[in-house]
Amino acid sequence: MSVPELFGSLDDVAACEERLMNCWPSHQTVVLGDWLCRFAKGYSGRANSACSFRPAAAMADADITAVEKLYADAELPPSFRLSPLIDGAFRRQIEALGYRPEDASVGMIGSAFGGPVSGDLRLDLAPTSAWLEGACRWQQPSKRDPANLLGIVGNIRVPTRFATLFEDGAPAAYGLISHDRGMAEFGAVMVDPARRGAGFGRRLVTGMIGWAHGDGAKRIFLQAAIDNEIARGLYRSLGFCDLYTAAYWRPPA
Repeated sequence: MSVPELFGSLDDVAACEERLMNCWPSHQTVVLGDWLCRFAKGYSGRANSACSFRPAAAMADADITAVEKLYADAELPPSFRLSPLIDGAFRRQIEALGYRPEDASVGMIGSAFGGPVSGDLRLDLAPTSAWLEGACRWQQPSKRDPANLLGIVGNIRVPTRFATLFEDGAPAAYGLISHDRGMAEFGAVMVDPARRGAGFGRRLVTGMIGWAHGDGAKRIFLQAAIDNEIARGLYRSLGFCDLYTAAYWRPPA
């Protein structure tokens, strides 16, 4: 996938992309025109990229050079998050500089719904040390540092719950959900690899959505890896539909 695709309303994309910044903040942010250059010691693409939530976002050549220096000084590869909000000329501009898409995702959206929250689902107001360690335990190696994760989730300023689903007294799945002005995003969903396929992901997600619905959220959105058909199938079964695609454009290593 090289060109961001739009399956729904561009206004909905803009609403999601704006809230993505609030629901998953970076450690530091530099504002550069239509863009937020975000830094979080390499933990997650979204928190370590130049992102824009404004339609027709573009950038002059001199500003691209400035972004590249900012990331070089932070010892990170320069990265631009491209969604359907980005001006097509800008995509061609960085493509000509050798940038290519990586880590493509699908933004999905659905209606919030209520229901009883499972008694074995714990929803904490703040990230505990047990939640941080558990949320990192089954991640890819670059995302196993609880301190770097805390630098992100500890800075969330919209209502958030940190979820742990237990089975027989032991943690089986982790996630978080944040509510920002009528829309909630869930993420960091991790299920014990030894327990996958037993419905723990569904119980975790429906419990988090139930909390958001009770908090006043009308819609729920999420980012799923474009090749994660198992997760996307689960979300479709819960009423979510594809809204748009996005990817991180980076220069060759």
